[in-house]
Order: sequence, then C-alpha cells, then structure tokens
Amino acid sequence: MSLEPMDRDAARARLRSLAEQGLIDPANLDAQLAALDAGDTSALVMAQQGYALAGYREDDPLVISAGWSNQSRDGNWVVPPYLDVQAKAANVRLNFLQAQASAPLIQVEISGAMGNVKLIVPDGWAVNADRLRGGMGSAKIRVPNQPAPGCPVLLLRGSLAMGNLKVRYGTRGELRRSQRALRGSAALSERALARQQRRLDRRG
Repeated sequence: MSLEPMDRDAARARLRSLAEQGLIDPANLDAQLAALDAGDTSALVMAQQGYALAGYREDDPLVISAGWSNQSRDGNWVVPPYLDVQAKAANVRLNFLQAQASAPLIQVEISGAMGNVKLIVPDGWAVNADRLRGGMGSAKIRVPNQPAPGCPVLLLRGSLAMGNLKVRYGTRGELRRSQRALRGSAALSERALARQQRRLDRRG
C-alpha cells in the first residue's frame, strides 16, 4: 500500500474529520498526521477505515487463534505487517496464493501448542525461520529464505511446542483454482467498471 500525494491530502482531511466527530482521540491527531507524512501505513488505514485495523502496529497484530476449531485465511486478502498465529488445540492454515502483502517484511509470531500451522506461499515469496524456536513439533520449510525481487519475506518468530509447521508453495491444483479465482475477480471488476461508465454516460 503506497501513499501517493493525493492519497495523503485526502487522508489528512479525513483524519481531521474523524477527530472532529470524536471517532479518534483529538489529542492524538497531530501524532497521526505526523505518522501519515512519514509514510506510516497504519495512519492511512485509519483514515480510510475510520478506525485502526489490527496488524499494522507491532503491539496490535492481527491475531489468528485456533482454540478448539481450525482457522484459515484463503482467497483474496490483505496481509498486514504483523501476524500472531496461535495453534492452540487446532490447526491454522494461511493461504497466500491470492493475498496482497501490505509490506515487504511480514512479521509472524507463531505459538504452536498442540495444533499445526501450514503456510502456502506464491512463487517468489520467502520465509525466514531463524528466530523460530523448536519444540517437540517439527518444522518443514520448502521455500527459500531470500525473496525474489518485489516479493515479500515472512519473518517467523515464536516457538513450536507439540505442533508442526509446514511451509510450501502451492500445488498444481491450488494454483489452478487461484488463477480461476483471479480471472473471475478481474471479470467482475471489468463489469463493475462498465456499469459505472454507463451510469456516468446516462448522467452526461
């Protein structure tokens, strides 16, 4: 996610409006504006959404916790810079094949208790597990630790207790399904743009 000049101007106005409405702390407005000028993605997200999304600050990660039921992320989703993956008594599966990385470095805190963690990444993405502590569980990482140009790296931290970690590229079947979904999404976007253009033509 980039901060273009027009985006920044609109975001500044939006943050001021949110402060006037009491939706964000007015005392924190100057700090948010300064963060926006410094290119802080979380400030832009707050301006766009009206509140802070989880995962854009180190002290406020996106938590994906599998207690007694499995948890997964699939399809087209935005990966924030900070993830907290907790495989307590069930499994966590994160499919990044259609995901959009919001930063070149994604920090992933892993807590593997009795559940397993599976990460499926696109070609070019990398995973660094140098800071991941082992336990009774095993870690199988079948992707490089250096990304291809323009691709992100997942930096894994934390520890494995009794659970296992598996990191791999997508299978042929998963890649085919991902490509079909992307084509379908592109077709929907084109139809939406066409409808919008027809509405504008009627107004003109």
